[in-house]
Amino acid sequence: MTQSVTVLGAGIVGISCALALQRRGFQVRLLDRRGPGEETSAGNAGILSYSNITPLANPALLPRLHRLLLNLDDDFRLHYPHLLPLLPWLLRFVSRCRRKTFLHDGAAMSLLTSASIELHNQWILQARAQDLLNQGGILKLYRSRKTFLCDQLERELMQRCAVRHTLLDAQQAYELEPDLKRIFVQAVLIDESLSIRDPEQLCKRYAQMFIDTGGEVARATVQSLRETSGGWELTTDQAVEATPALVVCMGAWTPGLLGQLGYANPLAIERGYHTVFAAAEGVELTRPIFDVDASYVMAPMVAGLRVTSGTNLTHRETRPDPRQLARVIPRVHEAFPLAAELLREPWMGRRPTLPDTLPVIGPAPRHENLWFAFGHSHMGLTLGPITGQLIANFICGDEQPFPVTACAPSRYL
Repeated sequence: MTQSVTVLGAGIVGISCALALQRRGFQVRLLDRRGPGEETSAGNAGILSYSNITPLANPALLPRLHRLLLNLDDDFRLHYPHLLPLLPWLLRFVSRCRRKTFLHDGAAMSLLTSASIELHNQWILQARAQDLLNQGGILKLYRSRKTFLCDQLERELMQRCAVRHTLLDAQQAYELEPDLKRIFVQAVLIDESLSIRDPEQLCKRYAQMFIDTGGEVARATVQSLRETSGGWELTTDQAVEATPALVVCMGAWTPGLLGQLGYANPLAIERGYHTVFAAAEGVELTRPIFDVDASYVMAPMVAGLRVTSGTNLTHRETRPDPRQLARVIPRVHEAFPLAAELLREPWMGRRPTLPDTLPVIGPAPRHENLWFAFGHSHMGLTLGPITGQLIANFICGDEQPFPVTACAPSRYL
């Protein structure tokens, strides 16, 4: 068994892999150009939900595919200059917009999600991070009955996967969140879900557990890697170093290393934006809400009410374009009393997504002592701990807690 492992990427997935490997007795070095949780993991809606099992490739998209491709709806924006390189990914994605495939992929995601939230519950206690926790579930809100009916397949998937949820009429929703404006007609409460009031801080608490028990966190930009007879050679902007084994968890930055090893890029990059508002005087939001018709999530955070935008498919380094977020802000004001906007400019993150929405977790198909853990799309925060456990099982040769073939790297690499 390899006793020393280097983990590339200090987002929630990399931190989780480092922590899980350390707890199996490995000496682990965690390497990233930024501090723990300071990149993509910092900017999400903070939701740890048992309902985070819905594949993005939903059959409900097909009737409005033309609207999505023409950038007519707020939940999706395509960057046209990047369309040609995205086309193979888009074709694979659309081919998965079938009921049977949706239910299959969702069931695989449910195994990951439920196991990971259980691990989060343990780690939050161990990291003394209970102060970051919001309980009370997640509230999914509908402004129209038509939109509610369009989500029937998603509710069927939750029913099949035993995700506890409660259908609410408008009055019941307003009893849970009395300060919402009276524009909604239906709601679904995801009863047992949790949310985090500062995702970056949760990453740092987990990383501190890793450091406190002997783990090493180093800052450097990885430029290249090369297989050697003794493992791997890493070239960074700081030095050239050797390591017996590597776990690559670099999210949207993974393709640059994959290409060096002869693997095709399987990812599309989803840009996501958020801003933060103060609530108006005398009002309160106690749990995250997803305003389905208006295509945003608003979540109570330590810093204020974080409002996130929909999907923007583009190149990783394209100039920020927060117009999609700007389009939903008036809809947010329709739903909840807000005061001042607290960010000077929107935060932007890059979410790496595969056509089936499931991550890549497992050994590299054509290389020894190399493991991949990337492509977690919007579910990185939720799926970090189980990803770490699965990677540790692969490296140790242990039996997995459930079938993981749906996440096999070989399906795309």
